[in-house]
Amino acid sequence: MLDPYHRLHLTPTKASSTNTTSFTATFRIPDQHGIFNFRVNYKRPFLTYIDEKDTVTVRHFAHDEWPRSWAISGAWVWIVGVWGTVVGWALFVGVWLYSAPAEEEERRKGKKVQ
Repeated sequence: MLDPYHRLHLTPTKASSTNTTSFTATFRIPDQHGIFNFRVNYKRPFLTYIDEKDTVTVRHFAHDEWPRSWAISGAWVWIVGVWGTVVGWALFVGVWLYSAPAEEEERRKGKKVQ
């Protein structure tokens, strides 16, 4: 795969009283992991030039770097479903343990208990 080249214009952001100006450019990195070089190659006619290169490693989040599930709004349905299942199971067990067994006399007579 070929590396993409993006040519961006630097815009002045702040100027100080000592004749210095800061330039910035805002962009999004590609949606793939790898090692990328960010380079500023600013050539001014009849003056010195700027050639600055910065190498950055772009990687996916590690397992423990993702936000917790309660911070993601799309996970609320899943969390409610899990807790609904837990509460429903606890209620079922409570009702099952609280219910009385069939009467002993009805068992001896041979009647069907439903």
